[in-house]
Order: sequence, then C-alpha cells, then structure tokens
Amino acid sequence: MKNLKFATKLLLVILSISIVSMIAVSTISYTELLNLSGYSQDANVQLGFYASDNSKQALIDQAESYMIRLALSQAAECNETLLMIQRNVETMSGFMHSVYSNPGDFTGRPLPLPDEVRGDIATAKLMVAKDVEITPQIEREILLIGNAEHVFGPIQMTNPYMSNAYLGSVTGINFRWSVSNAHNPDFDPRVRPWFLAAIDSNTPVWLDTYLDAFGFLLTTCAFVYKDGAGNPAGVVATDIHLSTMIENILNFRIGETGYAFLIDSNGRYLAHPAFDASNQDGFSSAGGEYGEVLASMAAGESAVRRVTVNSVEHYIAYAPLSVTGWSLGIAVEYDEIIADALMMKADIDNQAIEVREQIRAMLNSVMFRFIMLTCIIIIAVLILSIMISGSVTKPIIKLTNGVIEVGKGNLESKIDIKTNDEIGVLASHFNKMTDDLVLYITNLEKVTAEKERIGAELDVATKIQASMLPCIFPPFPERSEFDLYASMIPAKEVGGDFYDFFMTDDNTLAVVMADVSGKGVPAALFMVIAKTLIKNNAQNGKSPGEVFTAVNNLLCENNDAGMFVTAFMGYLDIPSGRFTYVNAGHNFPLIKKAGGTYEFLHNKPAFILAGFEDVKYTEYEITLESGDVLYLYTDGVTEAMNPENELFSDPHLIETANKYVNISVKELVAKIKEEVDIFADGAEQADDITMLALEITGEEQ
Repeated sequence: MKNLKFATKLLLVILSISIVSMIAVSTISYTELLNLSGYSQDANVQLGFYASDNSKQALIDQAESYMIRLALSQAAECNETLLMIQRNVETMSGFMHSVYSNPGDFTGRPLPLPDEVRGDIATAKLMVAKDVEITPQIEREILLIGNAEHVFGPIQMTNPYMSNAYLGSVTGINFRWSVSNAHNPDFDPRVRPWFLAAIDSNTPVWLDTYLDAFGFLLTTCAFVYKDGAGNPAGVVATDIHLSTMIENILNFRIGETGYAFLIDSNGRYLAHPAFDASNQDGFSSAGGEYGEVLASMAAGESAVRRVTVNSVEHYIAYAPLSVTGWSLGIAVEYDEIIADALMMKADIDNQAIEVREQIRAMLNSVMFRFIMLTCIIIIAVLILSIMISGSVTKPIIKLTNGVIEVGKGNLESKIDIKTNDEIGVLASHFNKMTDDLVLYITNLEKVTAEKERIGAELDVATKIQASMLPCIFPPFPERSEFDLYASMIPAKEVGGDFYDFFMTDDNTLAVVMADVSGKGVPAALFMVIAKTLIKNNAQNGKSPGEVFTAVNNLLCENNDAGMFVTAFMGYLDIPSGRFTYVNAGHNFPLIKKAGGTYEFLHNKPAFILAGFEDVKYTEYEITLESGDVLYLYTDGVTEAMNPENELFSDPHLIETANKYVNISVKELVAKIKEEVDIFADGAEQADDITMLALEITGEEQ
C-alpha cells in the first residue's frame, strides 16, 4: 500500500467504502422495510378507524351546530312576531301620551257602550267604572280617550295576532276596540291584572299565558302611558291569540323524528306535539336531565343537550325569546342524528381494511425491486470508482485550502488552478466571487448608511406630520355642545391626507378633510402647505367658499409638479346648528339625523384645489340638531382593497356605518377602521385612511 499512488489508494478506499456501505445499507433497508411493511399495515388500519371515529364525531358536531342555529332562527322568528306586537302597543301608548300632553289639539267624540254596537265587527266602545263620578273633567277625558279609535283600530286590524286593543285610565275609564260587545257594569280596568302589572313599569309587560272562555291560549301585552306632566295616566293593552304561532311550531318538522316545542318563563308548555293548552305542566313535573333542560330553557339560556325523553335519547337545542322570556326548543332522536355518521364510519372502516391488503401487496413488490436496485447500484459504484483519476486530487486539495483561507476572512486570497475542467472553472468563479464579495460589502456599507439616514429622516417626518394634526380628544373639553373625533393612518411613513378642526371665533367650529394627490414625502409637503393656507385664511374671517377660492389661487402658483387637493370644509355655527360647507371634488360625507340612519350628503362638488386659478366654490347650508352625526373621510376608506382586488365601496361604507348608529363618534371611527381591516384581509394598505366624525350633543354648559 505504501508504494501505491494516491489515486490508486483513493480508488481502493472508494471501492471498499462503497461496497461495504451498500451491503450494510441493503441489509438494514431490507430489514427495516419488512418492519415498515407491518407497521404501515397496522398504522393504516388504525388511521382508518381514527378517521371514521372523527368523521362520526364531526357529523354529530355538525348536526348539533345546525340544530342550535335552527333553534336560534326559529326563536328569532317568533320573537320578531311578539316584538312587532310590543311595538304596536308602544305606538298606542305614545299616541295616548300625545293626546294627554296636547288636549287642545284633539276633540274626540262620544263613544257607545259595548252593548250598543254590533257584535260581529270590530268597533270602538267605551265605558266607565260604576264608582266614577261623571264630572266635566271626566267628560272631557272621555272625549279625549275617544280619539284612540283613530289609532287603535287600524293597528288592531292590520295585525292578525291582536284580537283587540284597549286601555284603562287611572280615573276608571275603559276604551276597547274589539269585536266583542260584552258589557259588565261592574268592570273596573284599574283592578285588572294587566293594569296593575303595567301601571308602575316604564317598559312594556307581558302577562303569563291563560285560556280564554273558548279554550284558546292567550297572553296580554300592556304598557303605561303618561300625561303631559310625566305622571301615569293609564295603561294600553292587547290580547294576543297564540294559535297561529303554536300551529306553526307544531307543524315544524326535522327529518323523521324531529319536532319543535315552546315553553313560557314558568316552564309550562305553550306548544308541544304531546301536550295541549289544558295540559301545560313542564319541568315542574319532569325529572332528570329533561327537567334540567326545561329549567335551563325557562331561565333564558341557549344550548344543545343530549337527554333521555320517555326512555328515548334525544338531542334538544333551545334558544330564548327575549321579548317574553319564553324559550323555543327543537328535539330530534339521537339515532336519527347519528344514522349517517354510523354509515360513514362503516364505509371508512371497510376501506381501511381494503387499503391494508393493498399496502401489503405493494410492499412485497417494493421489497423485491429494492433488492434488485441495490445490486445494480453496487455494480455501478464499482464501475464509476474504477474511472476515478488521481489527476483530480491536487486541484481538490488546492480548492479546499483556498476555501478555508477565504472562510477565515482573507478575501484577498486567490486559488491558483489552471486546469480547464469543472474544478478549474469552479476555482475561477470562486476567485471572482471573492472579488465581487469585497465590492458588495463595500457597497452594502454605503447603502446601509444611506438607508439608515433616510429612515431616520422619514421617522422625524412622520412625527412632524403627526404633530401637525390635532390629536388630543376631546379637543374642546369646555364645549359640551358637540363631540368630535378623528384619525389618520398613512399608507407610507408619511401621507398626503389631513384633517383639521379649530374655532374661528367663540361660536364657530371649522372642520376640514382633504386628500393630496400622490403619497409619501411629496404629498406630505403639499399637505403641510394646503393645511396651513386653509387654516390661516379661515381664521382671517373668510367664509368656506372664500377660503377655498383664496387657497386654490395660492396653490396654483408655481405648481410645476401638477399636484392637487380634494377637500371638504364646513363651519358649524354652534348656537343655531347652521352648518355651511363647501366641497372641492372630495368624497361625499355621511350624515345621520337623530334617530335615523346614515346617508350621503350629496351636493354638486366644485373643482379640486390647485387645478385652475380663479375657480368659484359654491357654499351649501344645512342645519344640524341634537343627535345628528356628520362623518368625513378620504377615498382610502372606500377604495381599500381585499386580496381579490375588490373595493370596500360606498354602499359597503353606508352599510357599515348603519351597523353602528348608536355609538360615540370615537367608537364609530374605530369600528369603521376595524371593518376596513377585516375586509382587506391582510392586503397591503394602498392609500391613506383618514376619518373625522362630529356629533351634535345639544348640551350647553
């Protein structure tokens, strides 16, 4: 071995290592492949069983989720019906409050007694408790109450669930709009349960269900009405036949065994296929888990439970009716729920067994091929090893030493290999790589330093721009007549959007929303100029139109970059609520009147700022009252895009704003930004997002 050339020694070493390695690898691989075959078969079967169990559970979970959604949906439908009736009662109460608050505006007419009208049509009738002395004041109140027929009648006739509409005054007067003409001289509304339950309550009340003389299940909704001084003057009420709602619930079916039922807040059945109105016992007579479910329903909870009813397992999903405190339940037998799941589990189990047999056959084939391939590889290694030449040894060593030297940090080191084969080419490219690396490091140091300088300057610019926008809220804590909040989120380190608000005098608030064309530092610089000019001109006593005319001419001077600004500006005269505004090509603001919804404040917008000189800007005027909200924004809101390149859009903005009509302006700005972020779904913000919301509170110090 000592006298053999290095290439020969290398050849022998390669041959020895290759042959030994291949034999060892072949032996180990063959053994492990046999083990893997057995493990794969067992794992496949277990995985199949696991998948089938999970699929079964997933179907059960899906069924539970569907049932609870269905229960919530059905409960919401019933709840909406009852809520509509409650709103009608509130409307009747509001009308009577108006009558009592403004008696001079109503005349009324004498109404007949119940037994003086036909009994087959709904009419108005009126009677007085027998212990009430008919004084001129009572006579006047009787005439006032007679006006109820103009509202009670139309409401009752348009609502199929209301069997009547009536009221009782604290003075003992009873008005009724109904078909019935029953006349009880001893009737006194003031001692009736509906009157006593509602007279001291500031919210509508629902009485427990009861059976009328004909065996129909009824409930009553009642609400107090007050006189002009705010004192209770009486109670309006209506009786509701639950037959239609009960019929709908009893006709509801899911699959072969599913049904729906309804209980009241005391746990009594109102609708159930196995019960009727005369057999209403609920959880008071039910025991075990089913009794617990009924108790949970009566408590107003929402859930889906698996319980045994009459020795049969059921899934029961339930949800409350918030208006009356009742609860609607949906029950389906457990066996029907899991039938599809069991069928799927059986199919998956059978497939797993079949796959196990296929894997066993395939592994046997693979093992045979692997043995043959191992023999071929050993022969190929032997042939390739013989072809190795010792001429590659020195270049490899040189290349290795050169790499080691460069690895130590000596980038000036060069590898001296003159051959034209792959190793020579590799050495040449490696030498070039070290030269390029030296140049790259030098350039990288320069670029890094420049980037750090620019980053520091942009950071300062961002802080300067942020400091120019008002950012302390509430901005005028001494003024309680309005509430105001604004925010600006730039698309880059600095942006071209800006908002502003300031007092031009003691009674005038100016608000500004603007968007400079472009982004980044140029837009930010133009924004600073535009903002400063607008505020300076406004504080010189000019109207909004005069401000924009002056600012437009100033911005047009030396505007070689061709930049422009869309802007909206308005003056709020705080004592009168008069809002004078002008729009220079900007997005239409949103306005919400008190108790209403948001809509666009449309007007004919004027031309943009910095477009052409001597443009005249038309002023518009509206009146803002207590509870009104004005929302200003830039196109970064409506033109925000999601990954599918869809725009947030004006209709989506209106829809979003109307989801939050009863929140503060700060919450409104935050909620709309949150909705924009959800819509964008991680897409990069392409434009500045700027918003300002102003609410008239109507409060004075």
